[in-house]
Amino acid sequence: MSVIFELLNSAMNRMFFLIGDWGIVIVLATLVIRLCLLPLSLRQKRSISEQQVFSGKLEEIKQRYSEDKEKQQQEIARLSAENMKSMAGCLVTLIQLPVMYILYRVFSDMPIQVGSVLVPWISNLKLPDALHIVPVIAVLIQMLPGIIAAYTPVKGAKQNGMGWPQLLLMGGMSMLFFVKAPVTLGIYWVTSGLFSILEVVLFNRFFKRLPA
Repeated sequence: MSVIFELLNSAMNRMFFLIGDWGIVIVLATLVIRLCLLPLSLRQKRSISEQQVFSGKLEEIKQRYSEDKEKQQQEIARLSAENMKSMAGCLVTLIQLPVMYILYRVFSDMPIQVGSVLVPWISNLKLPDALHIVPVIAVLIQMLPGIIAAYTPVKGAKQNGMGWPQLLLMGGMSMLFFVKAPVTLGIYWVTSGLFSILEVVLFNRFFKRLPA
């Protein structure tokens, strides 16, 4: 992973020489990485949705054949065989996580002591936002994909997503982190969060057209 770290770090330094603003460099680098990971991310979301549909069908079979255990087992076995292919798609998470971790490290370790036109009230991107504007925006954007997903259920899926208590708890914990984190991470998180919102909207509308 150190090789990827050095490549990303070098690429971002070259981008800075061309653009001259580290905030914009962070935004562009985040978008490039997320676009590269988009096919994997959409496949992962499709697999998760198929698992939710599977859970709903499984519960329906158990209720329908509650008096006929043999028939129930046959139907469960048939449904499980159909579901094996979609389960493989969840493995793409293992590919995405190392890349996102390296990107997080790059933004954490950047030797920056300047501001950015994106956050004009901040003089040093390596320091936390004293006004807490970036943390608040980052947390709100982080919560939006969960809210969108909760209000746009997949047809046939068993609903077991996060409710408001879980979303608020997640937001509170994130806020505690971001108020002490450097603004570089806040810019990264806001950009990544906006991309995730667009990704969720596109997925909920078009995921059935993707090849399994």
